[in-house]
Amino acid sequence: MILPVPNRARWSDYSGPLQALIDEYARAMAEWADVLNGVTPQQYIATMSLSDANSPNLQAIGRHVAGAAHSYVDHIEDALGGVDRGRRKHECDCDTPASTIRSAWEGFDRMVVLLSRVRRFTDDDMEKVQFVARWGEHYNMSQMLEHAIVHILRHRRQIERWIRVVSGAHGS
Repeated sequence: MILPVPNRARWSDYSGPLQALIDEYARAMAEWADVLNGVTPQQYIATMSLSDANSPNLQAIGRHVAGAAHSYVDHIEDALGGVDRGRRKHECDCDTPASTIRSAWEGFDRMVVLLSRVRRFTDDDMEKVQFVARWGEHYNMSQMLEHAIVHILRHRRQIERWIRVVSGAHGS
């Protein structure tokens, strides 16, 4: 089951920079979801030679991606509000590929709603929203959105590689 990409009209009146970032975020999410959607339940929970303590299986990777989608919203929301409310726990249903995809899209949807409050932000406006991520890196709003996109791309590629290993088609 492929879950639908959110309706782009929801952010069609955002500024050019915000619209471009959300368009790319949606594209990265859709590609990631498409790959994860092709994973069997057995592949989703299997450990293999690529497993490590942080990524024992595809389910852990999916949970990480879905949780990060919510965390990025929290970072930007705190920065816009001028208050760091600390790490917040988001319960993500990641029991199956489909539920994981749904949880990640929920994080994306939260981002679209948050950015509706600043829909006219320019590049300069986004650069002024500065904060330190919980992992210690300094970001501005634009950089965090770019990080969110690349994060999904990296894990999409990781899942593709795991699938190749499971199917016996080795390579990087």
